[in-house]
Amino acid sequence: MKKIQIIYAVTLLLCFSSCTDYLDENPDNRVEANTLDKISQLVVPAYPRGDYFFTDWMTDDSHYISSNSQISRMTDTFLWKDLEEEESYNTPANYWNNAYSAISQANAALEALEKIETDNIDYKNAIKGEALLCKAYAHFMLAALFSNNYDEATAKTDLGVPYVSESENVLIKEYKRETLFETYRLIEKDLIDGMALISDSYYSGSKKYHFTKTAANAFASRFYLFKGDNAKSIEYADKILGVGTINTTFIKDLNVYDGQSGSVAKRSFYIKNTDPSNILIIEKQVGIGLRHRYGYRTHIQNWRAMFTNSSIWAGAYADLRSSMGYYGDGAKNVIGAAKYDEIFYKESLTANTGFPFFVQPVFRGIELAFNRIESNIKLDNLTAALADLNTIASLRYAGAATLDLATIQAYYATADSEGNDVLPDEKTALMNLYLLEKRKEYLQEGMRWFDIKRHNIAIEHITSDGETITLEANDLRKILQIPQNATSRGIAKNPR
Repeated sequence: MKKIQIIYAVTLLLCFSSCTDYLDENPDNRVEANTLDKISQLVVPAYPRGDYFFTDWMTDDSHYISSNSQISRMTDTFLWKDLEEEESYNTPANYWNNAYSAISQANAALEALEKIETDNIDYKNAIKGEALLCKAYAHFMLAALFSNNYDEATAKTDLGVPYVSESENVLIKEYKRETLFETYRLIEKDLIDGMALISDSYYSGSKKYHFTKTAANAFASRFYLFKGDNAKSIEYADKILGVGTINTTFIKDLNVYDGQSGSVAKRSFYIKNTDPSNILIIEKQVGIGLRHRYGYRTHIQNWRAMFTNSSIWAGAYADLRSSMGYYGDGAKNVIGAAKYDEIFYKESLTANTGFPFFVQPVFRGIELAFNRIESNIKLDNLTAALADLNTIASLRYAGAATLDLATIQAYYATADSEGNDVLPDEKTALMNLYLLEKRKEYLQEGMRWFDIKRHNIAIEHITSDGETITLEANDLRKILQIPQNATSRGIAKNPR
């Protein structure tokens, strides 16, 4: 985090009209926060611009690709090594730094608002609500990556992340890690307070690049899912999807996606800001995260196993997500889903330097359905969970069957030592199918890691030497190590 003074240094992000729009910059690059409009500009960069694609390289979706160029930080991530000192793009430290920079911007806006006297209370409250939600979101994502899963039994002893509620006004400021219980308490407070103040009335354009009421509800549903408050997660999902049904307006139409001509058009469609399924969109720096000729990626064999070989729902090639297809040279055996496109931002019209970025919907409508499915399974509402899962399948498969619990149990049957079928219980079978569908939906979006961590899933990787290594279900390496630039300032490391 950088020192914040009375005149705040900010990078002003314009609302995008399409995926090919890019950043513009205030020539002075400073905003004197003495009006509500200027303070609202402080909140624009209060969304973490770091990407979390590096988590994909740690999952069961990534494999060694012999024809790819290998980068040391990608190799170390694939091997689940701590990258404490590496602050390049696509690293935990980069996300840490970007998240706390976003938090500092939110705090600067909140402090500036305290000094403003105005009759326009609604506008002032709306800015405050957005800043509080940005602060809560950045802290939440940090906790999801750098702290243990939330468990009421251990949350008061598990380490959280430093919760920063004021801008830095000294050169070096000391921070400490509160308990995870306290971190979540503060996130929840800012979330609830922000939701009470947020307004959609002061945004222009698509409104997709800010916390709207819909985006705030989506965040709340995810927060309570991670916290284990399943009833509340369902409550906030229902506010968007409807009670006992799924408003399919919020589910991306992959038939239309498939009809786009070429990968460029498909990427443009996927991140479209007029698509109701894209609830909150954030511009992010990306580095090599989207360059599929580098490092550890999804192998063609794994892709075929997930999408085209067989399915409980329908026959081969029935999964509409299989249309995302190959990336470039199929001989490389590497798959790249046509979801995001790297764009290069030049520092000026004549410059040869700048930085690569992409635009990502960090909350999509289908996540609300998945949150509700998982929560209902955990609450033993299996009929409700199955109904939602069947609805999702009807939107993702051509000619999808309508499944019952017995069929799903049979699908996940295993054989004992004598060759007899052993059926999992209904709850386990349904959870397995849900996790598979969510994995397929979010392939190469950086989301699979959170389910691997939260559901204590063990995974294996095969190294370039052919060695099989395992990340066990409760492996401490699933909690990312605190970056060296933070531990050097006294912030405690995670146990190893």
